[in-house]
Order: sequence, then structure tokens, then C-alpha cells
Amino acid sequence: MFGTEICLPKIDGYKECYLDSVVKQLADATEVPVNKVLGFYLNNETYEKKDSLGLISFDDYFKIYGTKEIENYKADYQILSQLEEILSQNFIKENWDEFSKEIDKIEIEAEIGVPTFIEKYNINKESFSFIILTKYNFEGIDPYTLAMTINGYLKNDRLIWMAYYLNYEEPKTIDILKTKSNKLLVELLRAGE
Repeated sequence: MFGTEICLPKIDGYKECYLDSVVKQLADATEVPVNKVLGFYLNNETYEKKDSLGLISFDDYFKIYGTKEIENYKADYQILSQLEEILSQNFIKENWDEFSKEIDKIEIEAEIGVPTFIEKYNINKESFSFIILTKYNFEGIDPYTLAMTINGYLKNDRLIWMAYYLNYEEPKTIDILKTKSNKLLVELLRAGE
């Protein structure tokens, strides 16, 4: 529930498992306080190891979330477009210090690099997507770069977010990330129709 009912669909190859206690603990612990996690999908292979999530490295997962401050705010295409423009101009370039402070509120020993903006695009008028690369350095784990999409979309007159994560290994990772993220976003937009 996020101001209204948000349908979380079954998606081939993934399992929605936010209410599982281990998954919920990880999802909540790694989310900035201004957001509310609505769903967390692990790929089937990772789901089989979910009880070890804090001990294993994994990718190819996504989360659905909302910004608490606008949970009950009715959004439309104009709001979505304005937010896309604001984020594309300022989010990474000018708001990293503020965003970094929110990340610091998450009690994890980690150094997170400044995100590198790769691309902005739209698959339809109900959504927008950003591709970002970020380097992570967690204590006791080899540093790695995570490719991600941050997707804003309208569902039931609410602005919802979906973030998809994939370890960056080579330039074609971006193509794989974009293809998978787009497929997932289309499934989420169709959910409950």
C-alpha cells in the first residue's frame, strides 16, 4: 500500500520476497530513510540462497519503492515530466552531497563513489529511466561497480520508483541492464490491468 493499492506482479525469473524476514531486514537496512520499500525481487537463483543474503554477493535484483513525503500525493504526466527534468539536471551533479548524507544514515560500513550518469531515456509517456554506474567499497569485500537503472513511473496516480541492479563487468553490461530493466518496467506498468 502506497497511498493506494500497488499491484506487485509475478515476473518470470524473479521472486517478490520483501516480506521474508531476511530479505526485509536487508532491504530496509539499505534504503534511505525518506523512502518506503514496496517490493523486493530476487532472481530465482539468489532467492534459493536468501537465508545467506548478508554473507553472499549478488546482483540481478530490483526493488520497488516510493518517497514517503509524496505517498498520498496524486501524480500525473505533468508531474512525472517535471520530476524527470529536475532529476536529469540536478540529481547527480548538484545533489550528491545531500544524497550522500542520506546514505550515511544507513548504518553500513561502506564507501560509495559519486554516481556516473550514463543515459536518460523513456520507454513510454508513463515512465522515465536513468542509467547510472556507482563504485562500491564495502569492508571485507573487493571493490566493485554496480550498474543500475533508476526508473520513475506512474501507477494508480502515484509516482513509484523501480531500481534494477546488475554488476558492471564490461560495456555490454549496459545493454543487458537496459534490456532487462525495460522488460521489468513494462511488467510493472501492466500489473493490475
